[in-house]
Amino acid sequence: MIIKHGCAILRSIEEKDFDLLYFMINDSEIEYLSGGWSYPVSKEQQKDYMRTFRNDDKHIKLMIELTNGKTIGMVTAENIDWKNRKAVYGMKTCADANSRMKGDTFDAGIGFLDYLFNELGMNCVYGTILEENIFSRKLVHKLRFHEDGVLRQQIFKKGKYHNLIAVSILRDEFNSAFSVGE
Repeated sequence: MIIKHGCAILRSIEEKDFDLLYFMINDSEIEYLSGGWSYPVSKEQQKDYMRTFRNDDKHIKLMIELTNGKTIGMVTAENIDWKNRKAVYGMKTCADANSRMKGDTFDAGIGFLDYLFNELGMNCVYGTILEENIFSRKLVHKLRFHEDGVLRQQIFKKGKYHNLIAVSILRDEFNSAFSVGE
């Protein structure tokens, strides 16, 4: 299944995504702005990951390709909980200005949230954002996520502890804010 919304096309990970994914997992600036952390990954490890990764009932990872043909990152749903109908939302992007399109991450977010809520039946999508990541905070506000609170000193990066902002959106909130798929 390919998900399209605005200028964003969300699709499965393909072999052609190797270079972008390898760069994103090893880039120190992307890692710093992410809420988690990662070890350095070799090309061989990345190849193994791409050979063995499968979307399943616990996690979904889709590449964000744009209608201009450029791939700028990925959206994820992790820890999918079918009983409680909730999932952890994530997005990671990396693209130069020439590859980007106006509203690309917003369109990707709307398309993916619509899929999670109205195709898979999730009731709550939630996540955390590093407090200093102003771009991600602006995006989730535009997507109508609520800031639920501050998780103090949860992440250790560059020699100090950083806060995470907990965010969430409910299906009813999403559907009343955006008329997608109608």
